[in-house]
Amino acid sequence: MNRRLVILAAVAVAAAMSAQAEESPAHQAFFARPILLAAHRGGVNLWPENTLIAYRNAAETWPDILLEGDAQCTKDGHTVLLHDRTVDRTTNGSGRIADLTLAQAQSLDAGYRFTRDKGATYPYRGQGITIPTFAEALDALPQSRFLIEIKNQTGVPEAIVRDIVAAKAFGRVILASFNPVLAAQVHRLNPNILTCYDVLEGVNMLVQLRSGHWAEYRPQADMLAIADDLIDAFRIEPGEIRAIQAKGIPVLVHTVNGPDAMRLYLAQGVDSVLTDYPERLAAVIGER
Repeated sequence: MNRRLVILAAVAVAAAMSAQAEESPAHQAFFARPILLAAHRGGVNLWPENTLIAYRNAAETWPDILLEGDAQCTKDGHTVLLHDRTVDRTTNGSGRIADLTLAQAQSLDAGYRFTRDKGATYPYRGQGITIPTFAEALDALPQSRFLIEIKNQTGVPEAIVRDIVAAKAFGRVILASFNPVLAAQVHRLNPNILTCYDVLEGVNMLVQLRSGHWAEYRPQADMLAIADDLIDAFRIEPGEIRAIQAKGIPVLVHTVNGPDAMRLYLAQGVDSVLTDYPERLAAVIGER
């Protein structure tokens, strides 16, 4: 190989390396352990969703589990873990979480409506289960990692960034949002916080992957979290998943509840599967 070819090869390698993710210490810490098993709202079909009892039980049962939850703000600006805009479906109260103070929200029974047998029994009523703040979850589970969806509510990005900074939890939390504006806001508030691709960034990444510009592509977030129906709609192939991963971008698919679908995505090589049934996914993983 002559000198000119050596130089050209070196330039090509350098360009490829520069286009890969520059992994921050937080990124390295978060992904140092497997994230294959991820529990939607802590295991929504096993325990009261988005509660400390769900997260604790999941973490004790599967130490490397990724705990997913939803972040909203109370009237007085505290970040709490709750999926719906109202407390009606999961507690003995009613009303929008944005209209309740933290004290009012935490006076409610967050285990009140949980049932595994279509209402025959309610095993967690009256057990002192409350709507947790995100700060409480970080403190209660110092070894656990969280995937938190920021709900479309004013003040949530600022509040959750404050919580992460206060807990020094940069390597334990990754944020996601379906709203590109909120995702961009997190980046502006603190670029050290890990984020998932929003919808627009994810589509742009696929365009780059399929248009011949992949070598120059630079990752815009820390993980691709994609719905299972979108994998089908975009006809994403295992080779494309590997190409995304080669850029330092782990791939999570959500929300997958059937054993056959779990086996399919695991065979395709995704890094993480988010499910309502972590015990079912754990059994499927154990088959491998």
